[in-house]
Amino acid sequence: MPSTLETNWRKIIATLITVTSVILAYSILTAGYEGFKNLASWKGAASFTVLLIGWFISAVRLKYLVGKIHGYRLSLKESMKARLLGGLVANITPSAIGGEPARAAFLKKIMGKDIEELYALTLYEVYYDVILVNTVALIPAFLYLPVSIPVVLVASFMIASWLSMSFLIKRNNNSSNSFLLKISARFPGFYERFVKFSNGYREISSKIGLSGVLVLSALTIAYNTTWGLATFFLAGDHHILEGVVAYYFMMSMGSIPTPGGSISSEYGLSIILPPSAVVSYRTLFYYSTILLGFLVAARELARKQG
Repeated sequence: MPSTLETNWRKIIATLITVTSVILAYSILTAGYEGFKNLASWKGAASFTVLLIGWFISAVRLKYLVGKIHGYRLSLKESMKARLLGGLVANITPSAIGGEPARAAFLKKIMGKDIEELYALTLYEVYYDVILVNTVALIPAFLYLPVSIPVVLVASFMIASWLSMSFLIKRNNNSSNSFLLKISARFPGFYERFVKFSNGYREISSKIGLSGVLVLSALTIAYNTTWGLATFFLAGDHHILEGVVAYYFMMSMGSIPTPGGSISSEYGLSIILPPSAVVSYRTLFYYSTILLGFLVAARELARKQG
């Protein structure tokens, strides 16, 4: 994972500059720059603490999934590292790509399994984020029409596309699919890796069971809602439920492939929250993820070089 950061530093810097520029431009255009003051107060500290609790719950989810599928006792510390590294890479790469491969690469180093199997596991993990987060965002979005039309469109598309993708992977028979057979002839290396990935994804889906689905769903809603609760300290007199809904709008709109979720994330939050809260929460959520992930990455790199 650290080597990935080293080799793509130009793109990383470009992404960070883009996100920072968008936040600054938004704060000036909306006069929401007062929100920056909250970050240096007890309100910012309290929100950051709540965000940490959310990361802890997300680590519990990954730990549970690894144990359920592979029977491996992943420590909560290592699970937290995997989650934070994934969050770091997802936030500093263009189009928010790379989070799942980064987690898979870190788990491979610990567990020693094939990267394709672990990528299938991390993709199965994010499947719950996509489906549940967008479902939760879609329901209240109808109450905020017409400004929430983008949320309705994005959430609907993400739910439909990920359900279709998961269905096709689980139902596809690699040995009888004519398209994949053509791919196997032209790109045998890619085909072999895809088969390992798809087989791994199907195995996870068959092993998880109803109890596993319920646990993963509950933990997914728990940690995302916890992150949404962090808006409470930054949103002034806005009701706590509105802050949580604004968070789900942000995450849904963040599905649009822009660098670091820029513009789309700010729009999702601004449907409900005042500009100052948008500025403070977006800044805290984005840069705290980068900071925590960078600390983990730097320590892992130092350990590797030492």
